[in-house]
Amino acid sequence: MKGDKPRYPEPNLSYLRLLSDDTGVIQHALYGVPNRPTGYTTDDNARALLVAIQEYERTGSREALASAATYLAFLYHALTPDNYFHNLMSYDRRWIDARGSEDSHGRALWAAGYVAGSTAPLEIRRAAQQVFEDAVPWARSLRSLRAIAFSMMGVAYYSRQWPESPVIAGLPERLSIQLLAAYQRHRSDEWRWFENALTYSNGMLPHALLRGFELTGNEQCRDVAREALEFLTEVLVVDGVLQPIGCHGWYARGGTRAWFDQQPVDVMGMVLLYLTAARVFQDERYQELATLSLDWFFGRNALGQIMVNPESGACYDGLTPEGVNGNQGAESQTAYLLAHLAMVRAGLATP
Repeated sequence: MKGDKPRYPEPNLSYLRLLSDDTGVIQHALYGVPNRPTGYTTDDNARALLVAIQEYERTGSREALASAATYLAFLYHALTPDNYFHNLMSYDRRWIDARGSEDSHGRALWAAGYVAGSTAPLEIRRAAQQVFEDAVPWARSLRSLRAIAFSMMGVAYYSRQWPESPVIAGLPERLSIQLLAAYQRHRSDEWRWFENALTYSNGMLPHALLRGFELTGNEQCRDVAREALEFLTEVLVVDGVLQPIGCHGWYARGGTRAWFDQQPVDVMGMVLLYLTAARVFQDERYQELATLSLDWFFGRNALGQIMVNPESGACYDGLTPEGVNGNQGAESQTAYLLAHLAMVRAGLATP
């Protein structure tokens, strides 16, 4: 894997725009056509906001900035009167939940925090700042480990502009303690993990602890993150190929691992984890693992299947035992693009 960097296509947001309208990004697709009856989610619009603003930062694209404004407007609209996010909206713009999941709340904080601390125009940053500051008090009562991890990401990015803001005072420490406590409850020599199962978005848990280390200086965060990410690498990298835990059964401690379906969002989590680990530990091995993870999208996977349509730039919804799931929904597009854009920023995915 050493030597010349592999060449990749230019990140292409055209299909994400096709999935989007003036409300936001539509949740699912029928192959390459928006599946309107599935409506919209805060989960997807949060990730789409991250994609759009990062593309704006990379290229200065006014089209990407306009998309970011649409996705940010969705998040603002999603706030309930007590500033908790809805998640599910029907195609006719009706909220169909009383409030969203903890995970969707955390993802929205991640996106709003990123934009607030970004180089976007001031009016976009101020709007994101308000959304983040309105909703972040709920982060102190979250119980879902992934929601905690997503929230840590938002806090880390928000703190680039407002490190002394009272709305995040003590929050990195609190979120770190929750993750560390979960790890200590479940860890053994054979199972170095935060829970009794490996399920979805696994890479985000050690990633959040690395962010916690950067924010607090707590070396236990760094050390636990490294132990957990090494365990995760042992499990997921099989014969030189990244194999995310399958969503049909997961991998319970002491049980049988599910190999399929493999999901793009889990690959994204590993790319982001390895890139942050490379920076924190100054270890090129993690850059190589980030490249191995991105290559899952380009055919270096269990079935040797290309997961990104070379013409449209659209990402397929998953890898099944029979091959590629031909649908191309919002989660897959945003996950792939976030992974690809992160690698471009790191100088590891030369177009």
